[in-house]
Amino acid sequence: MSETRSTIIIEAPLAQVAEAIASVGTYPTWSSSMKAVKVLEGDSVKPSKVEMSLSSGALRDEAILLFDWSAFPAALSFTLESADLLTAMDGRQELKSIGDETEISYSLTVALSMPVPDMMRLKAEKAVVDQTLKELKAHIEN
Repeated sequence: MSETRSTIIIEAPLAQVAEAIASVGTYPTWSSSMKAVKVLEGDSVKPSKVEMSLSSGALRDEAILLFDWSAFPAALSFTLESADLLTAMDGRQELKSIGDETEISYSLTVALSMPVPDMMRLKAEKAVVDQTLKELKAHIEN
């Protein structure tokens, strides 16, 4: 599996961007691919285990993700514990302060239980990564 990665600049300080990312329970209010989030372990800020209803294009799935906050606020990582269609989903968001702005890089690797050509999977990954970054930017800057 290869990794899809994209970067965007958000016109807000790192602390504000980190706060938005840490509020996992609010993702459905700004992310069109997240339909519902339920914290299974940990608290509403920086949960360790979360159930998410995901919807992106033709893919709809219920996934349980494990979050790693050990490098936060410089980075937040997550990995898939279980899902209906996904067999792997590893992601990482890296934050870097650049004055009054924040550079955020998002990397994602996904594998599905059904056969999908790599080109289609990579195109879908790229769309999810780019859309998530654009929606996060709009959420924070507006």
